[in-house]
Amino acid sequence: MDIKLINTQKALSPTQITLADFCINPYRGCEFSCLYCYSQENKNIKNRKNLQEIGVKINIEEVLRRQLKFINPKRVLLGSITECFQYAELKYRLSEKVLKTLNEFGIPYTILTKSHLIKEYLGLIAKNKQNKIYFTINCEPIKFLELKSSTLAQQIKTINEIRKVNIDLRIHVGPFVPYLSTLDELKKIIPPGTKELDIEFYHHKMGNFEKILTAIENNFGQELKAKISSVYENKNNYLKFSNKLKNDLINFKQNFNDISLFYIVPDFDVFYNKNIDYERKLE
Repeated sequence: MDIKLINTQKALSPTQITLADFCINPYRGCEFSCLYCYSQENKNIKNRKNLQEIGVKINIEEVLRRQLKFINPKRVLLGSITECFQYAELKYRLSEKVLKTLNEFGIPYTILTKSHLIKEYLGLIAKNKQNKIYFTINCEPIKFLELKSSTLAQQIKTINEIRKVNIDLRIHVGPFVPYLSTLDELKKIIPPGTKELDIEFYHHKMGNFEKILTAIENNFGQELKAKISSVYENKNNYLKFSNKLKNDLINFKQNFNDISLFYIVPDFDVFYNKNIDYERKLE
């Protein structure tokens, strides 16, 4: 990956994601290079000539402090289109600066991450009891789509560390890819003691669908590729499969009576819209 130091004009951006009213992304792009990543459809990333380039917003702390003089967020979402704790963070510590600034101003935040590197920051995050981490893990069969992400073993170890310091935590499994992710595989990866679990159904406009299908064919064969493709051929197939999975998850939940289960299914025609409710439990 190439590193480019950039100056950003704003740190806080309004977000339609209902988890917060503003978001912060200290980096542009992500070293983890997950093939399914929805950020690839973000216009600021999609239009880059060098997709192997990571933008380091070197002035983000200064800009954040300036914005906080006239913006008072109720909650900030960290990592909506990047991984705040990617490997560049080990050198540039931008996420650390952002966390310290938000703590100083008493602003609660929600972090989206799949990185084991967050473990270095748990002391900072734990300072505000309103803070929350959504930690992503995935069924083992789709890990080949996460080219440089933390391993599942590293992620599970990090989840246990988060629990030790009593930070509010939700385990996020996503994307759940039809026929590749399964409930049997899901059962294997749910960490003991999980209280909140959400499942995000894979969407064909999430990252590069054709490249994903090619990778699936190369790893698992033409038959599986065809089965997965059929789910996304039309809206009827999409809803039929996602609704069946919903019913299966309801039955699945009975094995974990103490878990609050959430199920996220984007509309067929668009990956994201503001109507997605992250707090609606699956009953």
